[in-house]
Amino acid sequence: MEDKGKIQKFLESLDLDKKGKVLIGASLFVLLISALGLYIYVFAPNLSWLNKEPTLIIDTPPAEEPVVVSECVDCQARWLDGVIVASSTALVFPVAVVLDNDILARPQAGISKASLVYEAPVEGGMTRYLAVFAADVDVSEVGPVRSARPYFVTWAEEIGALFTHVGGSPEALDQVRTAKLFDLNEFFNGGYFERNASRPAPHHIMIGADSWRTYLDKRGLIEASAEPWLFKEEGEHATSSPDINLRFSLSFRPMWRYDAEQNDYQRFFNGAEVKDGEDDVRAKNIIVQYVNSRVLDAAGRLRLDVVGNGKALVCLDGTCQEGTWRKSGKQRTRFYFENGEEIKLNPGVTWIEVADGNTSVN
Repeated sequence: MEDKGKIQKFLESLDLDKKGKVLIGASLFVLLISALGLYIYVFAPNLSWLNKEPTLIIDTPPAEEPVVVSECVDCQARWLDGVIVASSTALVFPVAVVLDNDILARPQAGISKASLVYEAPVEGGMTRYLAVFAADVDVSEVGPVRSARPYFVTWAEEIGALFTHVGGSPEALDQVRTAKLFDLNEFFNGGYFERNASRPAPHHIMIGADSWRTYLDKRGLIEASAEPWLFKEEGEHATSSPDINLRFSLSFRPMWRYDAEQNDYQRFFNGAEVKDGEDDVRAKNIIVQYVNSRVLDAAGRLRLDVVGNGKALVCLDGTCQEGTWRKSGKQRTRFYFENGEEIKLNPGVTWIEVADGNTSVN
C-alpha cells in the first residue's frame, strides 16, 4: 500500500492530464510483468507449491502397544490336578480335609478351592466330603471340619496327604495310627482350628490354609510323593449333555449340569445351585465310583470296599463313558476305559461320587 501511494504522488507531480496518467500507469504495469518474467526465466525458482494439494492434518493419539501374553516360563503340570503352575510348586503337598454335609453345615466354606473332592455315603443316608487342597492355595477358611471314616483315611493315605479331621469312628482312628500319613486331628491339635461363631455346634469348626501351612512347615513337609493321574489338553467337546443325577437318599441328591461354554460341570444339591460364598462349585471331571458297602455298627456307620476293583462312570468334555477302577493295597486308585486304557482327565477340579448299592445314578 505504501508503494502504491508513492506512485500516485509521482504521477501527480508530472502534472499530466487523465489520458497521460493512464498511459504511464499501463507502461509501468507492463514493465513490472516483464521484469517478473525475466526473473523466472533466469533463476527458475521452484513453483510446484502452487499446484500442491492441501494436506489435512489430523491430531491422532499414538497407537497403543499390543498386549503380549507371555508364556509361563519354567512351568509344568501340577501333580494333583494337571493345572500348569511354576515348577517350584508342581509337587505341592496335599491337604485332605473331612467336611461336613449336614443341612446345618451348608454352605461349606472353601470347597470350591479344592483340587479333588470325594463325596461318599455315611450313616443315616447322609454324605460327607473329603476335599483335597494344594497346600499353597489361597483360602482363609475351610469347613466345617468333621470326623473321619475309614475310607477317608484310605484315600488320604494313597496320596500321602496331611489328613485333617475332628475325631472319627473307632475303626477310622485305628486305621490312622498305622497309616502312612501325617494326622492333624483337632482333638490333639486344637490350636490350628477355629470355631465360627455364626455356625451352630458341632458344625462350626474351621481351618485355614495359613494354619495347615504352619503345621507343614514345622514338620518340614514341602513336596508330595504320590503318583499323579494322567491328564490331557482340553480339546473338542460336546455342545450339550444330560444332567448327572445321583440320589444317596431323599435329602441328599446332588446333580451336575454341563456348561458347554466353559466345558465344565456346575454342582446342584437338592435342586439348588451350590455356592461357596459367591463362587459356584464346578468341576472339569466327574467320576462315579461304584463300590459295595455294609453296615459296621449300631450307629449305622458303613464300610465301603474301596480296595480292589469295580465299575466306574467317567464324565468329561460333555460325554460320559463307562469304565472301571482298580486299587491294590496302598497304591493309588486308578480309572480305566473298558478297553483297559487308563483315562486321561482334563486339568482342573475332579469330583468323585462314591456310589454304593443304596445310591441311584441317572
